[in-house]
Amino acid sequence: MGRLEEQLDNEVGNYIRKVEEMNEVQKLLSGDIDKPTYARFLKAFYTIEYISQRAVNMASIRTEDTHLYLSKRFHICAQGELGHAEIALRDLREMGENFDSLDKSPLISEYDRLLQEEADSFPFSILGHSYLFENVSGQMFPRNKPLNYPSKFIEVHAKEDPGHSRAIRRTVRNIEKELTDEQTEKIIDFTRKSGDYFIRVFEQF
Repeated sequence: MGRLEEQLDNEVGNYIRKVEEMNEVQKLLSGDIDKPTYARFLKAFYTIEYISQRAVNMASIRTEDTHLYLSKRFHICAQGELGHAEIALRDLREMGENFDSLDKSPLISEYDRLLQEEADSFPFSILGHSYLFENVSGQMFPRNKPLNYPSKFIEVHAKEDPGHSRAIRRTVRNIEKELTDEQTEKIIDFTRKSGDYFIRVFEQF
């Protein structure tokens, strides 16, 4: 295991321990969750998928001329995330919830801008961002108990994300030898920052 993969795995483990201390996450995983709290999760899931695909798409464009392999991996990831955003929105609508507030939240706009600027200036950091969320969901959602609400988003991630996790590990292994220690640390710092932003986004709903 290379240095970047090992450090990213540490971030994944720390993040899972952190979010599993949250009362809302415990309720979600148990399947015993009230409708308003579950709707908050779906809104947060839609948000992260939507703004992530924008950043991953930007990272794909920025690496097109310098790292074609990584650019193609980013492109595939962006397509998947946009589709997953639509699934979260569909679950919300089936619950009778309308959600069109992305452009009304200063925090979400700030997070979106952070991701876009990083994708533009140092797209490797977006790989860390994606690694965190693919691996966290790949480990947590398969343990989620059945829910009494539309839950296609969770079901799809429980089925697909373990495979996505393996794919992004291969991507990291293919590029990590090219990175300096300073660049590796930059990726880890950004991954941690992105994870913290997502918790804040969830808490605002």
